[in-house]
Amino acid sequence: MTITLASIYRYPIKGFTGQKLEKAAITKGKPLAWDRAFAIENGDSGFDPAAPAHLPKIHFLMLMKQPELANLITQFDDVTGAFSVQQHGTLLAEGNLFAPDSMQAALQVMAGHCKKPMRGSPRLLHASEFAFTDSRTQDLSLINLASVSDLEAKIGNDIDPMRFRGNLYIEGAAPWQEHDWVDKIIEVGAVSFQVRKRTKRCAATNANPTTGERDRNIPKALMDHYGHTDCGIHLMPLGDGALTIGDRITLPQNT
Repeated sequence: MTITLASIYRYPIKGFTGQKLEKAAITKGKPLAWDRAFAIENGDSGFDPAAPAHLPKIHFLMLMKQPELANLITQFDDVTGAFSVQQHGTLLAEGNLFAPDSMQAALQVMAGHCKKPMRGSPRLLHASEFAFTDSRTQDLSLINLASVSDLEAKIGNDIDPMRFRGNLYIEGAAPWQEHDWVDKIIEVGAVSFQVRKRTKRCAATNANPTTGERDRNIPKALMDHYGHTDCGIHLMPLGDGALTIGDRITLPQNT
């Protein structure tokens, strides 16, 4: 069966809306360009943009603690830096992610949308060539749509694949086949990737991407039906290249 790349997403601000891409440049050892390139600090994190280092996601606004952020729709232009935040089709604020001083109104809107008070004033964080990923190794993430469908069938309810906030979504694979690729090399189009590990899931996946309500318990469902909380895999690019929707995934010979 042919396995293909169904969609590509990046998430410019950690914890906020994904942007669908038709194609994406890939750089060896790096995540997607502009993926989790910004974060909104929730209380003093100690983050130093001159010496960026991994921090636990609890330091930032994120869906595990603020599921209501899911129904804010954000847009980002990576050429101009233009940024906007909307809700239900209404523009709430605009700014420019390349000009942090212009972002104050947007930050206040996003912070004010949180049901729990923030631990300090919202502050936009960014460092050149750094991504605010959950993993210390700044990978891409891949979701097998067949695995999501299999979980849907087990629980008897629809599951929006965007709950898993993957970069690459694939179709044509068998359910959970991607877990067999760990520690192996796969090719997406002409780009090779090392599959580093499976992705453990937290309460962020419980947030409905449309409503912002916690309406599922995905980690529990995974544990109940499969004996683990994993869905998806981490990929590290082994070279430069480009990905396009429809690219074929080539698997290791022994898979």
